[in-house]
Amino acid sequence: MKHSLLTKALIPMLLGTGISIAHAEQKALLVGIDGVQFERIQALNTPNFDRLNITKAYTGGIAGDNNEQATYSGPGWSTILTGVWVNKHGVTSNSSGLANPDFPSIFKRLEDHDSNLKVASIAHWAPINTQFFTNDVTQIDMVKNGQDDPTVVSEAIQFMQAGGDFTFVHLDDPDHYGHSYGFGNKYNDSIKTADQQLGQLLDTVEQLEKESGDDWLVLVTTDHGRDLLGYGHGDQTAQEKTIFIASNKPMNKEFTQPVSNLANSDFDGLYGYAAQTSITPTLLRHMGIPLEANWKLDGIPLMGDLSVRKLANGVRGNDLSWYSEEAGNVDIFRNGTLVDSVPASLQGWDDVSNSTGVMDYSLVLNDTPASYRKVALDITASLDWNATRAYFFRNDEKYVRYATVLDQAESGYPKATDNQTWPGLGSHANKVIASFKSSFSKSYFFLNDGTYIRYDNIKDEADSGYPKPIDDNTWPGLGNYATEIAATLRWTGDKVYFFLKNGEYIRYDLGDDKADSGYPKAINDNTWPGLGAYATDITAAVQWSDSRAYIFLTGQRYIRYSISDDQVDPGYPKTTSNGTWPGVMKP
Repeated sequence: MKHSLLTKALIPMLLGTGISIAHAEQKALLVGIDGVQFERIQALNTPNFDRLNITKAYTGGIAGDNNEQATYSGPGWSTILTGVWVNKHGVTSNSSGLANPDFPSIFKRLEDHDSNLKVASIAHWAPINTQFFTNDVTQIDMVKNGQDDPTVVSEAIQFMQAGGDFTFVHLDDPDHYGHSYGFGNKYNDSIKTADQQLGQLLDTVEQLEKESGDDWLVLVTTDHGRDLLGYGHGDQTAQEKTIFIASNKPMNKEFTQPVSNLANSDFDGLYGYAAQTSITPTLLRHMGIPLEANWKLDGIPLMGDLSVRKLANGVRGNDLSWYSEEAGNVDIFRNGTLVDSVPASLQGWDDVSNSTGVMDYSLVLNDTPASYRKVALDITASLDWNATRAYFFRNDEKYVRYATVLDQAESGYPKATDNQTWPGLGSHANKVIASFKSSFSKSYFFLNDGTYIRYDNIKDEADSGYPKPIDDNTWPGLGNYATEIAATLRWTGDKVYFFLKNGEYIRYDLGDDKADSGYPKAINDNTWPGLGAYATDITAAVQWSDSRAYIFLTGQRYIRYSISDDQVDPGYPKTTSNGTWPGVMKP
């Protein structure tokens, strides 16, 4: 049963008679104003924003990391409402479907904690409620979609006045004017209007606090910044990644004191500021809900005790790094199991287990968790299937179908490599170490036990009689190296390159059906310019076009190789991440 409205109505009457009330209730209002550039707020006359404490913050995850996400509304609002990045909530774009239920929105967290709480989500932009969190909002008290900004504000005020405990408000006009007109007077005017609407909400909160004695937290934020002209967003630029978080209450050091000496100083030190992921943990803490390590929230609360700050992929030789001025020990959990406890002052930790796959680390300090998802996956084989599709096989026995034109993994992947998805290959999924397409109708898969499988692309199944041994009858010139193959690369003409574990390679002629004479040779900067330093790190390779190939390395790295120039392109290796290969490393 929800809170009684009669009880709420009696509170001001009781205050007026001097009858004491047992305790103030915790209330919260989250105001999201879509597409607002932080610097525009600073430049304009916004008296209601001036009533709040405000800080620069960032969205988009860490560029190049597996948590990198596009600076679009879908990923942004999903992060705001869950406290995790895209590698957990799974909303990659505005057209995504349901968010990952393993990482519920704040609406469900509140309902799970206390079903009596009165909760509302009132959104101008409907997909927040109708696409991403459709299931999460089914049990809350008010769900409104697609109304204009003035109506959103009016209904939010009515809900709060009727005893609402948590209210999410989404205003959309600034983003609309940005897309239509870019930066300019109309965009500026939309921010001024949003400021006036914010003032109405703040006035309501202050009046309710006076009437009831309840303790209200107000947070105001945006989902993304804008490009240089103000029309668009989505990329990893400083402007598009810059957002803000504002509060009606004093906040802790994560809010007030940016970290200036981080190893990652990209985007003019933006990562030293608060993250978009901190909004939900802050709201949960204010609402009196203990934060649990097994929730794997990426953000830390901006009020109260601090956990480790800026938890990230390791630097200085560490698998994990963080910043902390706190005393005491950090308890480190990996996939829910306590694996170590170290002084917070170490600011880094090595995982000596050499675990692979998806590893969710949660670090607990001052009874406050901070989490980071590390994906230790390697691509073991890749296959150029046709002009629009490629396949990537991973060392977790899963594969990803990749849309080459869209340059992203197709929805529904990764999937298990089994006999349903790859008939005749699935029984050997844990052995696949290389593959290439020899013709329109045939592909070959090489296994780490010195055997191979011929696959019929037309029938979509392995040919009968396979696996067969790799020997000098089946692959003349390869027999002595059957268990040493690390990767294969289909080249131009009839040539295929076999990269070996010891840093050598063999050139094979499909027309002559034998290895060319004079091989193996060393992979060095004479034979493969720019690749020599990575000769023993190669795990997979694929021809992408007549002029380009990609070579994947251990440690989630890849190299782009120019076939036409016969050398590694400048700027490589790069990290194989959601930013460079969307969806390929998805858990």
